[in-house]
Amino acid sequence: MVQLLILASVILVLFKLPLYWSFFVLIAMVAIAGHTSYSRSGKLEKGLLVATFSIAFASLLLLIPFFLIGIFPFEARYVIPTGSIFIGNSMNISSLAIDRYRGEIKNRRAEIEAYLALGASPKLAVLPSLKQGILSALIPSIDNMKNLGVVWIPGVMTGMILSGSDPIEAASIQIAIFISIFAAGLAASSIMLHYSTGSFFTKAFQLKELD
Repeated sequence: MVQLLILASVILVLFKLPLYWSFFVLIAMVAIAGHTSYSRSGKLEKGLLVATFSIAFASLLLLIPFFLIGIFPFEARYVIPTGSIFIGNSMNISSLAIDRYRGEIKNRRAEIEAYLALGASPKLAVLPSLKQGILSALIPSIDNMKNLGVVWIPGVMTGMILSGSDPIEAASIQIAIFISIFAAGLAASSIMLHYSTGSFFTKAFQLKELD
């Protein structure tokens, strides 16, 4: 409650400032999100940089089209909430992915070491674990999309309908946001797991001990 009230107060101030101030807020969000996913990874070597970059890249990649094609006006009241949606969901999916990836590597240690003993590269040895990590992390997003409009009406659509917008327009924007959330989460988790793989191995390509 305190965090949301502080955010609301900050946003009120930001609406009166030049647009570039909004990007400082998004940078702060990305930094916090990156640290959260980094902590979930078990604080892997270079994990903070990888987590922050993957979330920032995926969120920005999916945020830009909303303003380039005119879905939303390029204003602070749209940039901050939309950006936070992508950053928050990318963080959640990345955190789930790296946590599952780490668990899969730990559980499949004998299998991975057998691959390494036969001359496989670390990336090939952990490929099944990587795929499982990403798939598991995307399950909540997939289930949400399956039940979208049937079990629940999502937040953006609800807000637009309550504010008097056309339901068809609200549904169209919500669909675009959900597809973008899924794509951002897939991109962020894929980048994070791919570039985190080396942190699980020594320079001699031996699997490290995991807590």
